[in-house]
Amino acid sequence: MLCLAVTASVLVLDREHLDASVRSSAAGAGAGVEAAGPAGVSTLLARLAAALEHGTTAQVAELGAPGGAGARRQLVTMRANVRSLHISDLTLRYVSGRPVHRAGERRAAGPVTWVATVRLGWRLRGVDAHPALREVPVTVRTSASGARFVTARGRDGKGVPLWLLTRVRVDRTARAVVVAAASVPQTRVARIAALADRAVVELRRVLPRWHGRLAVEVPGGAPQLEAVLGSAPGAYDRIAAATTTADGSLSADRPVRIFVNSGVFGRLGPRGSQIVMTHEATHVATGAAVSSMPPWLLEGFADYVALAAEHVPVRVSASQAIARVRRAGVPAHLPDRADFDPGSSAIGASYEAAWLACRQLARTYGQRRLVAFYRTVDRTSSTGRAFRALGTDRQAFTRAWQRELRRLAR
Repeated sequence: MLCLAVTASVLVLDREHLDASVRSSAAGAGAGVEAAGPAGVSTLLARLAAALEHGTTAQVAELGAPGGAGARRQLVTMRANVRSLHISDLTLRYVSGRPVHRAGERRAAGPVTWVATVRLGWRLRGVDAHPALREVPVTVRTSASGARFVTARGRDGKGVPLWLLTRVRVDRTARAVVVAAASVPQTRVARIAALADRAVVELRRVLPRWHGRLAVEVPGGAPQLEAVLGSAPGAYDRIAAATTTADGSLSADRPVRIFVNSGVFGRLGPRGSQIVMTHEATHVATGAAVSSMPPWLLEGFADYVALAAEHVPVRVSASQAIARVRRAGVPAHLPDRADFDPGSSAIGASYEAAWLACRQLARTYGQRRLVAFYRTVDRTSSTGRAFRALGTDRQAFTRAWQRELRRLAR
């Protein structure tokens, strides 16, 4: 992403100097600060990051705009979230911004409100190997006495971390961390944590070399999920959960999260919710969030892992795909990207058809070779070499898959 980089160096403050730094920011010390410019905003952001990670509640609250009880409440909530999530490597770096003036306001006098684009960095200690990096909108008020925080809950359509939007609750198991909006009932959070923990156990039966830990986020409703993912309204109305990087990037070293759509997920029964969670856990373990492999293999393999432990009859687990064949005939090709459009009414049938393809690979060549096939395609972004290693090609495999669909439909 191309941005106007007008940054002052982020100040690295050790704990020995933190108290003095926070007090000087709150009291307006530091005569060289440009109160209405980027340097003042940058200085506030650096001090805020240090205070959130290492300071007291009072020190964080002092950075809020005078007379702004809402700003201070946000700051206190942010600090509580940072502590409960065990966030480390927290940085706030000014990227660009603009002053905002109300109609008729004198521009040369009084405080000036800035809407700044801020590059936020954070890492969940014990879960993430590297920090997530996301640009978020932060509103700051500057005056002759210095810069103060107003809000970090603005919307720019790019997505905002859940812990910036609301107070969160955390549930930890041996294999997973679940971060939920405080509005989500504790019983539901505990259930999701148990599902995530079991998902890792089931995943390792097929991928025993994976030893990571899942991080699951549960926003408090569809609007909050859309705000976190930066998606259009209604984009996830049919989706129970989605796996992507914590910051929405395609960088392979960024942390990955499972995002639960609590409204849809909550309507699933015990078996269905476990299948969904294990499916998403497979995406985490295989780096699917940043993979360019064909979607039929990416989604079909995740369903193969999820269904391997459930022993669901094929005519039940593939009921939508079978019904579509009976209604419209056998598909001409393996499911492609368009077939997995979240808004498609036939998306369920596409997932099942993809699962049947991976099931066929495992039944014909064995589970170990299916895993090897998946890894080869992930590495090369092409199925050609992987099919040749099995002694076949895509066309022959597709015909065999179509025959299986016809057989099931009969």
